[in-house]
Amino acid sequence: MDRFRMIFQYFQSNSESVMNGICGLLALASVKIYTCLDFSCPCLPRYNMAYGLGIMFVPPIALFLCGLILNRQSLVMLEEWRRPQGHRRKDLAVIRYMCFSIMQRAMVAPAVWIVVTLLDGKCLICAFSGSVDPKKFAGFANATLAQAQEMLSRVPCKEDELMRNSTSRRAVSRYLRCWSQVGGCQLSLMAG
Repeated sequence: MDRFRMIFQYFQSNSESVMNGICGLLALASVKIYTCLDFSCPCLPRYNMAYGLGIMFVPPIALFLCGLILNRQSLVMLEEWRRPQGHRRKDLAVIRYMCFSIMQRAMVAPAVWIVVTLLDGKCLICAFSGSVDPKKFAGFANATLAQAQEMLSRVPCKEDELMRNSTSRRAVSRYLRCWSQVGGCQLSLMAG
């Protein structure tokens, strides 16, 4: 029982370090989850964007909520906010500081997830392959708009019979991957 009390006191006295460690573990877990995920775009014009952006932004929202829930300061801030007025006034500066601190820590894992997905590029290629101007790429110039949209929606699918050896597919894929990686680098520089 004394060991448990000593460990509990250690975590209480070093809660800042423990919270930073938990945020770091969430960030590492997000990278591991993404690398284990076998991303496969549906290659359908109506679903590509929703699927690609969903994979890019839904898990970070869940990671953000986990970061908020796991942060011990969330409960302290909530108790301070709900505390009756009494003789001591509520200090909004303290509540703002705690809120900023909580948000900052909770954003680590989602930011890592988004940077990793952007640097990988698969999600952005899936989401925006149908939005590319077909006139910029030679292989789509002679097709009708409907045909071009159908072919562009199949750009993320390397195994597709229609797009397997297409140089235009590779060009669109490289174009979108470059934009994705530029966004990932800029976001990582802003976050760092």
